[in-house]
Amino acid sequence: MKKLARELSSIYKGRKALFVVPGYDRSFLEYLTEEIDSSEIFTNQSIVENKVYISTYPPKSPLLKARNVIIVSNFNTRSLTRVMDQVIVKKSEDLMREAYLRPFRYRRFLSLPDHKVSQLRIDFILSLRDPSVLPANVREMEILSSKGVKIIQNVEEVHASRVTVICRKLNQLPYLQLRSTVLHGGELIDMANNLENWHVVTLGELGYFNFNHSKPLEGIVAEDRPVVLIEERTVEPRSSKFKVEMERGRIKVNGSTIAEYKVRGQRMHMRVDCGRNEEISFEYPSLQTFLSPMTTGRCTLLFSCVKRLKNLEACKEISLEAYLMTKNYVVSVGRTNFEAVILSSLNGVTMRDLNVGRNLRLKVMDEILDVYIKLEENYFIIKCKSCEKFKETRVRVRRVEDNYNKLINTLKDMLLKEMITLKDKG
Repeated sequence: MKKLARELSSIYKGRKALFVVPGYDRSFLEYLTEEIDSSEIFTNQSIVENKVYISTYPPKSPLLKARNVIIVSNFNTRSLTRVMDQVIVKKSEDLMREAYLRPFRYRRFLSLPDHKVSQLRIDFILSLRDPSVLPANVREMEILSSKGVKIIQNVEEVHASRVTVICRKLNQLPYLQLRSTVLHGGELIDMANNLENWHVVTLGELGYFNFNHSKPLEGIVAEDRPVVLIEERTVEPRSSKFKVEMERGRIKVNGSTIAEYKVRGQRMHMRVDCGRNEEISFEYPSLQTFLSPMTTGRCTLLFSCVKRLKNLEACKEISLEAYLMTKNYVVSVGRTNFEAVILSSLNGVTMRDLNVGRNLRLKVMDEILDVYIKLEENYFIIKCKSCEKFKETRVRVRRVEDNYNKLINTLKDMLLKEMITLKDKG
């Protein structure tokens, strides 16, 4: 996992970030501190401005005030996506393919509903070797605890286990949290019909759901039912793999373009194919823009993907991943130091060049603006054919020493009109 920590550290852009790394442990957090300057694992101390704090899900309240924070989690949530500047998801399926994680054994049993006390369920658990158990109800928890069984008291705080037993029905993200305990080749035993499904797992890791977890019921005595095995298998990655990439104005899946994008006029423009080429435009990406249900008839990235791949399940995962990539991209554009971009482009350009006329290329992330600049008498003539709001301007120059500063300010104004800018969230 040290190599993975190095990879994620290299793409961390500062501020608030979420790293989804299913199956991570304490050592992974320590690897991050080795790779990221001025970083430390958060331990409820006071916040220091120049530190990068590393913590786990759920983020502790003092961390929300820190400027630079990395939250490591087994999954993403919709609420986390909203508050994070950068979201990087390493799906457990891909980590398994890359041998960071290992396939695990999965067994599903039929037993009494979790609100009923089952002695046969208790006996089955006692027959296992050193399991970690999420009990069906409070009464069963008391009995198992009295027998020395390791009880999972808090779903938000779990650790790697050789065998994890789930005895009550869970929502998607609590299930992923417990599933993460066996991702290094352990065994997951489900006694509450939660179902192991790669599609739901992937949507959960990418942030389609929010974390909802209910407390166990007291448990009532009822007629018992035998514990019956209904499914047994090794959970391995699916045979089909879809690689989503966002670069040079194109969103691609396995090399095939499903959308084209650019930032102009302070908006993101995305061209998709929904039976006809359509342009979606927004100031900031929303999940609905990418993943509205097909039944709405709304042209989205999901619609375009399904038209190309003919696979609704895969396209839901692809569209959600593309949404996160687009959000990261828009934030990166908005956080760019425009003056540094301009100074880099003007490097080596002399006033003699400008008297003749000079083409400049301003590059902000994947966005390239071609600008023509010429000094005529006492005016800078600045033209931008690839801009939307800014087309041409004349800037009067009164003194020679003002030339450079006025040019920089005008180009900066152009970028502010064309690129997306974000308010500082602290």
